[in-house]
Amino acid sequence: MNKKAFEVQFNWIFVLVAGAAILLFFTVVVVKQKNVSETSTKASVLKSIEAIVTGASVSTDTTNIIDMPNSNIEISCGRISVGGISRQYNNLVLFAPSLVKGDRLITQTLAFNAPYRATNLLYMTSPQLRYIIIGNSNLAKDINKTLPAELRKEFYPSMQQIQNSNNYKVRFVIFGDMMAFPKSLERMPDSDVTAVRINGDTDKGVLEFWQKNGNSWLAKGSSAYIGKASLIGAIYTDSLNAYECNIQNTFLRLNLVTKIYSEKTKKLVQKLALSSRQAECSKFYNNALAHLTRISAASSNFNKENVDDIAETSKLLAGENKNAQVYSCTLIY
Repeated sequence: MNKKAFEVQFNWIFVLVAGAAILLFFTVVVVKQKNVSETSTKASVLKSIEAIVTGASVSTDTTNIIDMPNSNIEISCGRISVGGISRQYNNLVLFAPSLVKGDRLITQTLAFNAPYRATNLLYMTSPQLRYIIIGNSNLAKDINKTLPAELRKEFYPSMQQIQNSNNYKVRFVIFGDMMAFPKSLERMPDSDVTAVRINGDTDKGVLEFWQKNGNSWLAKGSSAYIGKASLIGAIYTDSLNAYECNIQNTFLRLNLVTKIYSEKTKKLVQKLALSSRQAECSKFYNNALAHLTRISAASSNFNKENVDDIAETSKLLAGENKNAQVYSCTLIY
């Protein structure tokens, strides 16, 4: 090989090596830029959810549709994750499925009253998730009306032939006897088909949580609800653990608000002792103070017995507040 041919060959090798290095450099830059962009998008989605959670404390009985970048949002007890970015929250109240997918969010807020408003409950889901409500009771009809029209929901008075609509998750809400598992959904992953069976009324009741297990249902445990707002929470969540985590945090807020009303009622009693106000007011306040003490004790921990206790005592407290109104006494709440 002569010198000139060698130089030409060397130049080509140099060009190839240099070209590969330049291509590799720009590939690395593009990949890094893509990762930075995706991370920025995920962080933006997470900040939007944080704003929604904060806003829920000041608005109630609202439904919102929120556009966002296409995302997979994972929600667990006190934690929200978008991709590899996550945030831990103390005492978070967010009733939602374990995975919210898509480029739109549906949020709803309802007041939790026992009997006074203790907090607002926030619910979140995706329009891609399918809700199937089965029941002919007044409670079933009421719940169907309370759930937003924007949800992908179907309401049947009795069991129907269920077709597979290719939703990423299906949630059954059953009032009455447990249904047989729909054959059309047998190929879906077990964790993506769940059910809650409801036995109760608008005041309180029992919840049964179920999950697909092959071609049948598997019982995942039972719990309780108090008031329609917490019942709605059991519909949005898709597991017993997620529901009870949120309702326990709701009870913590109820406990705090109850202590505030207890202090207020004590001051009302003290003011009456220093004045000539009618004896009726004093009786109402003392009765109310006993009821508030009972609610405070029961709201320290969530369980069925405490739910029953709070439901009963709330009615008694509401009666005393009504009596105070009739006799022109300062209201308890």
